[in-house]
Amino acid sequence: MKSLISRGGLLATLLVLSLGLSPRPGLAQSPPAPVLTPIQVAFLQAETRRIEEAFVQKVMLITGASREQVLRAIPAKGRLTDRLPRIYNSLERDLKAPLTDEQQGRIYAAEGERKQALKELPAQAAAR
Repeated sequence: MKSLISRGGLLATLLVLSLGLSPRPGLAQSPPAPVLTPIQVAFLQAETRRIEEAFVQKVMLITGASREQVLRAIPAKGRLTDRLPRIYNSLERDLKAPLTDEQQGRIYAAEGERKQALKELPAQAAAR
């Protein structure tokens, strides 16, 4: 009894997969991350904490929630969940009131500022 995939079909499939996964010459590749000194790493970590704390403070001011409520609303790093909807839902549950469109917009803006600051941080650390 013949198998569903012939030997030629299997080879063709493997060829297509290998071509699709191999790096193509001429495509722009991102430069390697610079190696940071211990002082630069410490700066990176301290600034990351500062940026995250600034976000928490902004959300507290926007919503009137306590620090603990905001921290509880932020999903753990590495969680496969949408960050903002999780924050909105958790805060609404804790505050027992829906967030206004203005509050959601201001939290969205604060999240954008947080992401941008974190994105720029490695270059700042490398320049130190």
